[in-house]
Amino acid sequence: MQLKDKALFNLLRINWLEDPKGNVKPWQVEDLRVVDMDELFKRLKKLGLILDEQTFFLYAENCNSPEELVDYVWIEEEDSEGRDQTYLLLFELWRRLIPDKLCLSIFCDELDQLIELYDKGELENEEPLQNAMGILEDILDNAFDQEGNAQLVFKEVASYCAHDVERFIFDYISDQILAKDETYSSELIDAFADYVSDRKQFNLLRARLLALYDLEKSNILYARILEELAEAPDLELNLLVAESLIHHGDVHLFMQAVKQSLPLLKTEEEFQNLLGMIAEYYRCLDRDEEETTITNLLKARTGHSLTAPVDPADETLSRISFLVSRHVP
Repeated sequence: MQLKDKALFNLLRINWLEDPKGNVKPWQVEDLRVVDMDELFKRLKKLGLILDEQTFFLYAENCNSPEELVDYVWIEEEDSEGRDQTYLLLFELWRRLIPDKLCLSIFCDELDQLIELYDKGELENEEPLQNAMGILEDILDNAFDQEGNAQLVFKEVASYCAHDVERFIFDYISDQILAKDETYSSELIDAFADYVSDRKQFNLLRARLLALYDLEKSNILYARILEELAEAPDLELNLLVAESLIHHGDVHLFMQAVKQSLPLLKTEEEFQNLLGMIAEYYRCLDRDEEETTITNLLKARTGHSLTAPVDPADETLSRISFLVSRHVP
């Protein structure tokens, strides 16, 4: 998926914050949200564009987005760097001066900001994020009414965001389920389930939600998910199912998830994560002997490189396969 202009710069900044040694120019990763407005206009002047608030409003009146605005005012077609700098400055002015004239790139930029704060644990009040999720639902619904293809609509909207929006929605709903907010979790699942590319992940969310109040129905749904995964293997989802069943599921289902995961393991890190889940599962069952056995197997692998490939002939892997076979034919 090819990201749109502002999303590309947001992603560049996110990557730069993680690795400041990256090869970027300061203007490409600067946080313009903290720059004084007069300074924004001064920088535009240096780029050859003389504007003030009044003339900005006059130009913006004829445009529906910052993207249209930069195309309207920038005439130096060969100066792509100057255009990009101008675009970022005009984008920030649009965000501040005409926030009510909402367009997709402005909304998704704000969503990116909220996701970044949430992921860092710096979002003190979740109401703006919840409002943004509601707006996102409306945008998708309106676009779907016009286009008629839910997945393509979501892909187009997501291209305006630097973050993986589908992954964030899944993680955010998971957090609501962990907080036992049944009503909001259900609303979010219903809002976005038709748009995501991986329906099985959202079925997993439904199973987790059901586990809060109806274990029998939850286990039925878990079993259905595992059947689908047996036909279309997916290690990440298998491990998510196993993790979910640690606290909400019978032995057969948990071990079935483990069994289906074993042949898909590629790295030592994945194997150790799975061993940790098995130990945690036994701990929850108060089966101290089995927990200790698995914990000791895990400790014995402490020195192994996490990136090393899993050896199919690994003795510990064979022991886990035998353990699973006692529960799942």
